Amino acid sequence: MLSQHTDLMDRLIRPDRGLQIAEAKKIVDDVYNGRRLIDTQDRFHNTFFYEICPLLLIAEHVGNNETRIGFMGAKSRFDGLLLLGKKGKKQKVELTAAIDGQNDALQMELLKKRGHAPAFQKIKSTGTRRNREFGKNTTNMIRSDEYNQKTLIPLLKDALARKIKKAKRNQDYADAWLGIGFDDGICPLSGREKKKRFDPLCRQVLGNVPERYAPFSRVFFVGISRKYFFDSGRHLRRPRQGNAT
Repeated sequence: MLSQHTDLMDRLIRPDRGLQIAEAKKIVDDVYNGRRLIDTQDRFHNTFFYEICPLLLIAEHVGNNETRIGFMGAKSRFDGLLLLGKKGKKQKVELTAAIDGQNDALQMELLKKRGHAPAFQKIKSTGTRRNREFGKNTTNMIRSDEYNQKTLIPLLKDALARKIKKAKRNQDYADAWLGIGFDDGICPLSGREKKKRFDPLCRQVLGNVPERYAPFSRVFFVGISRKYFFDSGRHLRRPRQGNAT
């Protein structure tokens, strides 16, 4: 089945020339502000929230009016390309999501069926998609520190490890940037409050030695709320040349 948003795909995925930040932001804002809606089971859903939105935030963070963004599409080895400065220096960007894919799919399925689904919890169900039966799936209280240590940090670590393993098998990934999207909705507060909560977790995931995430030269953690952003280039210092052990 074709995406209900092939026009959006056609406008956003332009690896041949890219889009200016303002162009891409206008399209993305149309979705966030409700002028365009993406069904949770639309195949464009994950691409939009876990690739296109994070790449745009990265571009806004590092770029300027001259920066162009290339959303590369499924046929490319990389998810995104930033063209930086007047000369259009190319910066490859790989993107991934720190989510429980199976549980996320069940949550979307339940959301479409009932109009609501508990967040940050395992969805109870039996059967396959054709004959799925869901349990009560009521929302239960959850401690934030427990969620951090038992759910979020393992998801972030796993997403980072999977991409590093993939990147080390191919020299094309040397010095690429990595963007990791995650659901920061458990902290429905301002961007400042989100930073107080999530920055220590991101530092914990990356560790104290930036070389741990090689061959990527820079890592970004991006909340799907678009209110949280972490840049390893700003938060972690690389050892000076020759001082590495």
